[in-house]
Amino acid sequence: MLAGVMQHLRASAARAARTAMLSATGAFMLLIGLMFLTLAAWLYLVTVTTALTAALILGAAYLGVGFLLLAIAGSRGAAPPSRQPEADSGHPEHDGLKNLVMAFLAGITAGQKARR
Repeated sequence: MLAGVMQHLRASAARAARTAMLSATGAFMLLIGLMFLTLAAWLYLVTVTTALTAALILGAAYLGVGFLLLAIAGSRGAAPPSRQPEADSGHPEHDGLKNLVMAFLAGITAGQKARR
């Protein structure tokens, strides 16, 4: 039983590491893409306007997006509906966890009795 739990933990850790690696690589690629798009926008704006105006336009765009993202991150959204706790939820996954805890406690008790 312990081997199964360890195998599950190893698999979970491997999935978490894979997800973190892919997320970090994806964020890095997005950053590179954003840099190239910024360079392209700069080159276009410099040909249409002056360098000062191009810098003001790009700076204002990034500032606006930054403020928008901060506002979204700071908003709380809708409050989750409050639910009254039930004595017995009746979910099968809770029964399995309950049985696991009961079996663990029974094993601890049996071990203590065996030592006496």
